[in-house]
Amino acid sequence: MKIALYSPFLDENLGGGERYLLTIAEHLSQQHRVDLFLRLGTKDKKDFLKKYALKLNLDLSKVNLMEKGFIKLSFWQRLKQTRDYDAFLYLTDGSFFFSLAKKNIVHFQIPFPQKPKGLINKIKLNNWSVRIANSFFTKTVLEKRWGIKIHFIHRCGPDLNVYKPLKKKKIILNVGRFFSPLGFKHCKRQDFLVATFKKMCHEGLKGWQLIFDGSIDKGKDNWDYAQKVIKIAKGFPIIIRHDSSFSQLRKDYGEALIYWHATGLGIDEEKHPEAVEHLGLSTIEAMASQAIPVVINKGGQKEIVDNGKNGFLWVDQQGLIKYSLKLIKDIRLRKRLAKNAREKAKNFSKQKFNQTTEKIFGLK
Repeated sequence: MKIALYSPFLDENLGGGERYLLTIAEHLSQQHRVDLFLRLGTKDKKDFLKKYALKLNLDLSKVNLMEKGFIKLSFWQRLKQTRDYDAFLYLTDGSFFFSLAKKNIVHFQIPFPQKPKGLINKIKLNNWSVRIANSFFTKTVLEKRWGIKIHFIHRCGPDLNVYKPLKKKKIILNVGRFFSPLGFKHCKRQDFLVATFKKMCHEGLKGWQLIFDGSIDKGKDNWDYAQKVIKIAKGFPIIIRHDSSFSQLRKDYGEALIYWHATGLGIDEEKHPEAVEHLGLSTIEAMASQAIPVVINKGGQKEIVDNGKNGFLWVDQQGLIKYSLKLIKDIRLRKRLAKNAREKAKNFSKQKFNQTTEKIFGLK
């Protein structure tokens, strides 16, 4: 097959959506031609793919990166180019375009609250006959708000042969990019997690570290937010890494005993579903590494964590502290939940993801 993949986010971002698309690229390129489009394009094709391959621990050596940016193609050029493909997968930013590929697949990584208006947009959307979402949470929002059918839930998950527990240390971990909360962005609320950890330290917690792994998203407001987090963390056993290698990230996952996640804190998920965690890939990676999740009871996190069985779900700071201290004080509980966490992560493994990929593209 000749397959095209396109994400308008891929030029500059490196998060869950990028891992999703490039994991598909890795798998399908082993036996099929895979062309990867960027929004603006790049002349440094080898360096671009090498950088992403190293960051995500993927084999992209057989992927063909298109030099010309997709938005630089005219309407007629897009029709002519897409006509050559057996399948075209588009990770949408909420907008759509016409494609003449034999099979048009759209992936919703975000539960956009507003459906595009107008007859032309309706026709464009109908052009994408196979629709997939990254979680039941995203699926539910889209089917309710947009009035469309989502055909597949397609979750990207970790390779269980790569994400493994190491010798555990007294580490609480959080993984995620730094976004400002302004404008209902996908803020991970690292500021809240720092404040919570400081409160625990003031109340007697000793010997533990809080580690953050996450790049800073582009934009002055995001930069300012990251600097605020650094400032309030000063003087406490808190480590903030903005440019971790994959080996460092895997080490942090492997050594952490507890995993924290707070995306969506203070957000009404009915009004702003885009601002809570749509799935929570980092939570799954933590569970695969036997870092026990203590995460907010919102969005896609509820699909991953079974409260009290393989982690804990909280609704406020009091709950986050209560569950964290419970794990800190009870070694037997930690061992049981850590084992169950890795077992649950098997439901979201890279191996299962690849199987679903083949079903979506009609290869199985």
